[in-house]
Amino acid sequence: MAFLRKLFLATIISGGCSLAAFAQTADTSVATADKADNNPDPVFVFNRICYAQVHDLPGIRNMSAKLAWRSMEPADLEQFKGEQELEILDGWDVQVGERLFRVGITKGAPTPSMVKTFPDLADGKVSTCSIILDDQQLASEFMPNMQRLVGKEPVSRDVPEGLLRTTTWAGGNADLKVFVFAKAPPTGKGGLLNVTILQK
Repeated sequence: MAFLRKLFLATIISGGCSLAAFAQTADTSVATADKADNNPDPVFVFNRICYAQVHDLPGIRNMSAKLAWRSMEPADLEQFKGEQELEILDGWDVQVGERLFRVGITKGAPTPSMVKTFPDLADGKVSTCSIILDDQQLASEFMPNMQRLVGKEPVSRDVPEGLLRTTTWAGGNADLKVFVFAKAPPTGKGGLLNVTILQK
């Protein structure tokens, strides 16, 4: 588990689609379903913590305090850092029912690759929220819910990235770019879910 966490953290892409555009086509049942059992759908957890709240990182911090999430050790937290300077870097180990997740949030300047791709947003800010999943469930079992949550076809699917395979959704407008990533390890169990926003 520790190896997979380090692998996922080391391969998080600080990339950049429009949440508003996604929301217009998203299946809201994923967002509002009552998951009171001890084996919650990872996509439900991702939506509740990250996807629906990445625009409000202080809100995620408030949730962490109210639910008494355990803060990550500094050495683990450092692995969420990308190549840009950060204003916010925080992370927690989160238990939901009998499942364990690792949540990380960041906010900072665009990466050089973002500036090159989106020069009009060079002075903007990038916010990210990532969830590293435990290995209790095959990615193939919850990926259909990711598709329903985002509500559109991915721009790429199962692209090899080191030992991981990455599926990416993207969209946006002139002022806002949003990317959603789902990464799966060679075992096919668990993975990493990430939402990244670049905005003016």
